[in-house]
Amino acid sequence: MQNSKPQLKTKNFLGFTLIELLTVISIIGVLALIGIPAFRAYQPSLELSGAVRKLVGDLRYAEQLAVTEQVNHGISFSSSTNQYQMISYGAVEETLASTTLPEKVSFYQIAGFTNDQVIFNLYGAVKEAGSITLITKDATTTIEIRPSGFVKIIK
Repeated sequence: MQNSKPQLKTKNFLGFTLIELLTVISIIGVLALIGIPAFRAYQPSLELSGAVRKLVGDLRYAEQLAVTEQVNHGISFSSSTNQYQMISYGAVEETLASTTLPEKVSFYQIAGFTNDQVIFNLYGAVKEAGSITLITKDATTTIEIRPSGFVKIIK
């Protein structure tokens, strides 16, 4: 005997309805609007961190060049313009690179260096130890350079 109930064919629809899609987009929009002010408040700190890491990288690169080329290399700072230059102190003093700090970052203090210059000798040690402090409106970070040439970030 056959089943007396008619069989309904069911279709499996895959996908989202327009209402579901608009709901998800509106939730993402609300979360983005909440997150933007938080990101803007954190942005100066990110710029400071980036500037510090770039400066430390340049200091370590100058040290490496001094050792590999057997010529003194260093970084010369200009607090008034928020710039620094990588210099080779060979037979002729040559500027290798010039870098400007981001707009919201500036030099707060450069201590321990004659003429605001860090100079690495042929062995990678520095002529004078000291520190460089960078500042934004709400944070400071200090870079310490030890007599051995070791460069360290201090929060």
